[in-house]
Parts: sequence; C-alpha cells; structure tokens
Amino acid sequence: MKFGITLSILSLGLLVAGQQGETIHCGRKLPFCPLDYRCVPDSPKCTDIRLCPGHCEFIRKYDDCGGNRIIPKNCPSGSRCSPDPRVPGADSSMPGICIPNNQPSCSGFIGLQCPDGLTCYDVPEDGCDPQHGGADCIGVCL
Repeated sequence: MKFGITLSILSLGLLVAGQQGETIHCGRKLPFCPLDYRCVPDSPKCTDIRLCPGHCEFIRKYDDCGGNRIIPKNCPSGSRCSPDPRVPGADSSMPGICIPNNQPSCSGFIGLQCPDGLTCYDVPEDGCDPQHGGADCIGVCL
C-alpha cells in the first residue's frame, strides 16, 4: 500500500500528516513536495527533476522497527521504536521508526521550537492528541 502525505499546521505548532492514499508525485511541471520531503526521480537515468517525473520521499531516514513481523526488528541502543509520526494513522501494528532518545522535543505548553532543519510532529499513541483538546501535547523533532 502506498501512502501520500499532506501536512497541515495546527495552532499548537505541531504538524499532523493527512493521508491521501497514493504516492505524492513531483517533477516536470508538477507541484513541489510538501515540507520535510524531497523529489526523487522515478528513473535512475534522470539528471534533471524538472524534466522527468518523480515522487516525494522523506528527507531524513530513520531505521525501521516493530510492526507485526515474523521476526521483529529492534532499534539500536539509545533509541526507541515508535509509530512513525510522519505517517497518517500510524500505530503499533505497523512498522515504525527508531527515534533516538536524545531527539529534541517540541511544542507543548511553552511552545518549544525544533532546531533548524527539523520539523515538529505529534507523537502517536502518547495519550495526547492535539486535534482533540491536547493543547499542551509534546511533539518530536524529526
């Protein structure tokens, strides 16, 4: 199953992904990729994304982990497995990502900001939902 992502900014400063159900296409005269993505050519022979079709991929990659697998995949020491906050509807039944324990936090009651180059995402399954009254939810910078 392919997922397309759109992002919307909440008044809390957290980004929450929204599922469209298909890959986000880019390149040629198509729109740019959303925040936190880059346009990757569909063909390895493409040298100019303005001239060939592509698709959007996350800029930053994290090790995958968890999910309902025959052989579970664990995270390295110093990180934890979490549903990917960047993927809409992510939960513990799906493969997640390894988030380093020292990854910066963001938003919350005092409105912590992410360092340059990182984006603030709501943390799934933390019991706090910014879309349903969680005005002081802490996010994670990815």
